[in-house]
Amino acid sequence: MGTGAETVYCRHMNKTPFLDPCTIAMRADMNQLKEEIKSDLANYMLEMMPPLDMCVDFVCDRFGLDCSDELVDFVADCHDEFFGN
Repeated sequence: MGTGAETVYCRHMNKTPFLDPCTIAMRADMNQLKEEIKSDLANYMLEMMPPLDMCVDFVCDRFGLDCSDELVDFVADCHDEFFGN
């Protein structure tokens, strides 16, 4: 029991939330997907020099994703970074 209490105490003191293995795996998958999107999108923008709306359409079509606010924000950040805005 002493180990469990110390673990909880240390976790509380470090303000580190407990993450189960499934959550950790989902975050890793999401980070990998974002890297793939960023890479493919950079290649697309280099070839086509498209506006933001075409970039969002490209990502949705290429990766089979629904357009969400989070996706648009991510693509907009990539677009601004690429074009130096």
